[in-house]
Amino acid sequence: MRKINFLAVSMLLSAAGAFAGVNERGIDLYRAELFDAAKLEFLNQSGGTPVEQAERYYFLGQTYSELKEMESASDCYAKATAIAPEYPFGYIGQGELALAKGDLKAADDLFKKAIGLAKKDASVPTAVAESYIEFDKKAEAEAALAKAKKANKNFPGRFLAEGDAIFKNDGKVGAAAASYEQALYFDANNKLALLKLARIYKTVNPTEALEFLARLVAIDPDYIPAYALIGDINRDKGQYGKALDAYKKFIAIPGVPIVQHEHYAELLYWTEQYDKSLEKINEVLAQNPTNVVVAHRFQAWNNYKLENYSVAREQMTQFLKDTPAEQHLYMDYSIDGNILLKLKQYEGAIEAFQKAVEMAENKDRRDYREKNKIGAYKELADAYERTRNYTAAIEQYQKYFAIADNPGTFDYLYYGEANYSAAAKYSDGSGDEAEFNTYIEQGLKAFDEVIERSTETHHGYLNRAIIEIVKCAGIVRNSKVFLILFDG
Repeated sequence: MRKINFLAVSMLLSAAGAFAGVNERGIDLYRAELFDAAKLEFLNQSGGTPVEQAERYYFLGQTYSELKEMESASDCYAKATAIAPEYPFGYIGQGELALAKGDLKAADDLFKKAIGLAKKDASVPTAVAESYIEFDKKAEAEAALAKAKKANKNFPGRFLAEGDAIFKNDGKVGAAAASYEQALYFDANNKLALLKLARIYKTVNPTEALEFLARLVAIDPDYIPAYALIGDINRDKGQYGKALDAYKKFIAIPGVPIVQHEHYAELLYWTEQYDKSLEKINEVLAQNPTNVVVAHRFQAWNNYKLENYSVAREQMTQFLKDTPAEQHLYMDYSIDGNILLKLKQYEGAIEAFQKAVEMAENKDRRDYREKNKIGAYKELADAYERTRNYTAAIEQYQKYFAIADNPGTFDYLYYGEANYSAAAKYSDGSGDEAEFNTYIEQGLKAFDEVIERSTETHHGYLNRAIIEIVKCAGIVRNSKVFLILFDG
């Protein structure tokens, strides 16, 4: 996506006489990369002075350019220069189109004309520099920035442009940030500088990015680009409640991309608002029924949480069929397995959980892997127990205990029960004494752990008593006591 034009929040155009206030909302949406929303905002505006109208057409042209509607962009730039021939930015827009076509001579001529209309206004050559930067014309960009410095060495926009050039050419976050900070030095309330700082720190230091955004919303509580980024960062951090609050600031804006509605539906799911999430997902699917990667996934997940198991199973089956395997997640198979458990289709549940284990062990992102493995082992153990495959259940519990930081009391209880149930094989002679003793000892240790953790409940004591009886039965493989204990 093309870099957003650096233009300062106030659109400092003293020479050209533009006033950003009339068009500020649309400009904010444009800078937030909400291009469809920005287009609607500009198209719904009317009136204003000739320069205000020219400014509107310029930014509408920029928006069309981002949307790859170049003919419309060209028309807007032409209208900007026709309405206000003294407004330099219309010529800059035309120059950008010339650069896009590879006509450097025409672009240079248009940029010279723009600069000539506002020789003492540093924002104009700075905008020209940004255009050159976008099209990798490094020498031309440096020459334009030199003109901007000569016009006003303290102009914040120049430092923003220099930061953009550094980040684009070298990817150096620290050096780019230093330029953006310099812009703040000369204009402490420069919203675009704070936004750019937040954007480049988003992935490398999200906490610092949020600090810049907090400063930004303190300056302008209604600044939409800030809330869009706050929502994205908190969503990535798993702070779903905070992300949801931020998304609410802009989700109702006409023209917001469908992906933003998907993100909103996801956040509703992660904050356990399943009815609302399903409603939003259905709205998304009504607009884009071919979306199978996100919307259909959360449609099935929500129906599972809402206990619509048959519907959820049908949707999950279709989703896994329609979506490439490389896009499947651990959670897809985990939820599919739990749906099958609810439908008492235990063999199918085992198959789903085995796939979940495979995903968790081999395919998950490193930061999710251990957490998902813990869940996968427990779920598969539960499924094996329901089919009375206690040996397999014990194996999964042992994998779980090997990596879980703090297993729950009931985890030890169920593990102990699986062990004394596995010992039932000894009653019909299908096992051997060593195997029997292993299960007994593992069960005793598990129930001792339950007693230590929960001295006021009966679970540990009762089950330990039962397994002690089994132990005492010992080698009497067909004793009545033993058969009664493990009947069913």
